[in-house]
Amino acid sequence: MSRFSSLKAEVVEALLAADFDRVAQLAAASRRVFTILISLAYDKESLITWRGIEAIGPAVGALAGSDPGAARDIVHRLLWSVTEESGAIGWSAPEMLAEIVAGSPGSFQDVVPIIPSFFEEPPLRPGVLWALGRLAAAGVILPAGAGQIVAAGLKARDPAARGMAVWAVGCLGLKEMLAAISSLTTDPGRFMLYRGHELVNTGIGDLAGEVSLGLQAKQPPGPPAGKLTASP
Repeated sequence: MSRFSSLKAEVVEALLAADFDRVAQLAAASRRVFTILISLAYDKESLITWRGIEAIGPAVGALAGSDPGAARDIVHRLLWSVTEESGAIGWSAPEMLAEIVAGSPGSFQDVVPIIPSFFEEPPLRPGVLWALGRLAAAGVILPAGAGQIVAAGLKARDPAARGMAVWAVGCLGLKEMLAAISSLTTDPGRFMLYRGHELVNTGIGDLAGEVSLGLQAKQPPGPPAGKLTASP
């Protein structure tokens, strides 16, 4: 087995155990870990993909402490993966960037306004909506317009986008969207939602009911509500 294959096996083993500290340690010893994490982040119905997304936050955070320039290079690599010039679509770039910012908001606050811009690309919309919810859960102040993006997500044809938008409403505590959320409690769509380190096949209607109750109680379920710079 090659050195890279051995390293990848170690990373996968750590991800399966949800040992994100171990992944950060491996990343500190070898930058190739970031290549592995990014390469694993393409199948949104795979637990390994989402564990890899979560792991990149502490891994980049640890790297930022010793080599800020190298940490910034990882962010630039993810941003580049979304551009037309890259020749590919960074399928999980919004989520990974959100995890990086959530873990080190002081170092990467400038990335926050960029993430919503990816909503223009339909394949990235569910990821952007999840990212907005993740940032809000971490207490990161979101840019003006984030609320409008979430509202648009609630009307999306794609069940994954609608479901992620419902989740984001709960994370942001957008009580003004209670009526829209309540109308989705009968939505039969399903999608894969990652929370609590697990990937769960979730009914949109069920989640809408959960979020609706949370909004009515003024205590959104799950993570704490985030903040917006302006009302949607």
